[in-house]
Amino acid sequence: MLIEALLPLFRRSAANSRILNISSQLGLLNKVRDLSLRSMLLDEGALTEGKIEGMTSRFLAEVKDGTWARRGWPAVWTDYAVSKLALNAYSRLLAARLARAGDRVAVNCFCPGFTRTDMTRGWGTRTAEEAGRVAAGLALLPPGELPTGKFFKWCTPQLYSKL
Repeated sequence: MLIEALLPLFRRSAANSRILNISSQLGLLNKVRDLSLRSMLLDEGALTEGKIEGMTSRFLAEVKDGTWARRGWPAVWTDYAVSKLALNAYSRLLAARLARAGDRVAVNCFCPGFTRTDMTRGWGTRTAEEAGRVAAGLALLPPGELPTGKFFKWCTPQLYSKL
């Protein structure tokens, strides 16, 4: 909702605007064992916000009725992974929509990896400052080097279609 509210400002910018969503590799499609769900998320021509919302509603309903574990959802940190799965799908959808409209707004996702934060109880292979520097570097890429529709796992861009 925040991104949608800010889009008019992004569109009016004289320079290329950037949206860098902080995500996780736990939300990659290869973590989804349900083939129909994976197929729905891969079908870029038919993917809609409604389908993404439907996916999250389905997950919540299956948590409520206790069937989520056998339904093919990601197995590790499931609730967090599903939220990042939805964020990645929305980011891919938004990047395509803005590109088709000719808007100069780049939309990408960034996974900082296992970072020492409160969420990881201080465990991790890098500091929040290190992750922040990489995120800032990605957000501040020069316009000629600015991709859209990419998922960055630490510093390496991966095409969404390969998720």
